[in-house]
Amino acid sequence: MSDFIKMQQQELAIITNNFSITGNFIKAKPYGSGHINDTYLVTTSAEKYILQRLNHNIFKNIGEMNRNIIKALKHLYSKQKTNNDHRFRDLEIILCNNGDNHYKDKDGNYWRMMNFVSGSTSFDVAEKPETAYEAAKALGYFQENLADLDPDDFYPVIKDFHNLEMRMNSFKDVLEENPQNRKQFATTEIEFVKSHEHLSDSLKELLEGNKLPIRVTHNDTKINNVLLDRKTLKGIAVIDLDTIMPGTVLFDFGDMVRTFISPAKEDETNLTKVIPDLDIFKAMAKGYLSELKDVLTETEKANLVFGGKIMTFMIGLRFLTDFLNGDVYFNTTRKNHNLDRCRTQFKLLLEIEKQEEVLNQIIKALL
Repeated sequence: MSDFIKMQQQELAIITNNFSITGNFIKAKPYGSGHINDTYLVTTSAEKYILQRLNHNIFKNIGEMNRNIIKALKHLYSKQKTNNDHRFRDLEIILCNNGDNHYKDKDGNYWRMMNFVSGSTSFDVAEKPETAYEAAKALGYFQENLADLDPDDFYPVIKDFHNLEMRMNSFKDVLEENPQNRKQFATTEIEFVKSHEHLSDSLKELLEGNKLPIRVTHNDTKINNVLLDRKTLKGIAVIDLDTIMPGTVLFDFGDMVRTFISPAKEDETNLTKVIPDLDIFKAMAKGYLSELKDVLTETEKANLVFGGKIMTFMIGLRFLTDFLNGDVYFNTTRKNHNLDRCRTQFKLLLEIEKQEEVLNQIIKALL
């Protein structure tokens, strides 16, 4: 073991020991593939835990963010107990020895500890309709159990997180400033954004007309944020709960469309692979609506596919903006990584637009 790794392990051990854990620290290793936080799987002599260094440049109030998570999970498990439905395994924030929901180290970094859900697996891509169904069913179950919570009781973790109008304005500002002189490498993508600005106008009309109820939502419903039982492949937890806050179901279903229905990964460079799989979409919609269709309003149901267009466009727009701005938000591992991510999203949006009528018919048949 190198001196650097030894030092890192010692530092992670010190951080770990500030939490109310069981057993003695043995080791920690990087875990997962998230863009925002640094995640470690911690092994002690008794248990395993998930330790995260939280990105406080993005999450400005770590305490309130964690309180949102604690509040939502407490409500979920209370309802499970009342309904005698225990399909979701226990997932909780492990408090610090002093009772805080996070630890701040000597360098000003913020850390959170959660229990590790053993015997679980997750997928970056929905390779089979069965997987899409179970993951979507879990997300629908999660949303259904939060449906009676008051969104006003939840802190807006990232202000304007899914505010497409604001994202458009940020894009325009960066485009005009062109701080990294990268505009020349993304002329096609820039024109694509300009030709789809009408999506922002349509969403604004829905939201400002109070046609969509504001709910407590997950706001990051990628398929790999669902844990499935490794043996049964049934949903047992929804994770990556940082963005639980007021929102609309259109954003959650839309992010599912974005991450479920194409076999291509989010940063795929071969755009011929970015083709919607209608069987996957049908399975996903069926799973989600099996838990939630009696909760949703008619306006929500009628705009689910529109939500897919909105989220695919918005994430692509954010990747493009970050590329033009010098890759300051999303972690990147190669040159033009954010531009590649953007191109994948925009190709998927084009394909969704081609199939929009078919997708809406699938939804109607399930309601």
